[in-house]
Amino acid sequence: MEQINYIDIFEIKKMLKGSFAGKNLYYEEKVDSTNTLARDLAAKGVKNGSVVIADYQEKGRGRNGKFWTSPCGCNIYMSIILRPKFTPETAQGMTILAAVSVADAIVEVASLQPQIKWPNDILIGSKKVSGILTEMSTQNMSIEYMVVGIGMNVNMPEKYMDAHIKNIATSLLIESEKTNGSSALIDRNRLIASILNKFDKYYEMFLSTGLSSVLGYYQKYFGMMGKVISINVENRKVEGQVVGIDSKGALLLKTGENELEKIISGEIYF
Repeated sequence: MEQINYIDIFEIKKMLKGSFAGKNLYYEEKVDSTNTLARDLAAKGVKNGSVVIADYQEKGRGRNGKFWTSPCGCNIYMSIILRPKFTPETAQGMTILAAVSVADAIVEVASLQPQIKWPNDILIGSKKVSGILTEMSTQNMSIEYMVVGIGMNVNMPEKYMDAHIKNIATSLLIESEKTNGSSALIDRNRLIASILNKFDKYYEMFLSTGLSSVLGYYQKYFGMMGKVISINVENRKVEGQVVGIDSKGALLLKTGENELEKIISGEIYF
């Protein structure tokens, strides 16, 4: 019988240090997706910083409706509910905050070196270990609520991975065995608490001084600087060299001698 590192809400709560993220935790063994449940709870008025955690997703989702493989007993599926006062144009920043929080937590808990692939993927080497899906509901040009979904392959063995994702996805356990020679399970409770503590810290920084104060932390994980990429943007392909991230979280692409294009979202190909 395989080992399982069980999710324990009480253990997670004991490790939380922030002012708001995770003060209300909702745990379900099985859900369609944590983002779907979080949106339902947000519509019913749950507090800012409430978090939904599940052990298994039947219909896990990534960006653009892509399916996220979500087996039970080994990974992290969680969604943070926010009720921000800022404008929808600033919402890209929440994906940035979540990406840095996840990367920091991986370093702290798993002693691995992640990279961030803009806008929402965390990689170990060239393979995806975590993804972020940010959704929001707006009313009269204001944000009613936001949901920041985080999926992470933690203790997922390679045999659980579908054939079509083995070449592009990995887990912390797989990478820990390769890098550190350790086959010990990674503590999901500690990892969840670490992500929430980091997010709490960066969110407070964001509210105080804007996204620019967080981008310095983002840059140390940003593995795309200087790379030439292709990106599909609204049914057109844009090619160019990555030169940075702007103050609102958009990707800056040098597409010609004196041409700079700002990309808000898109599917990237190296």
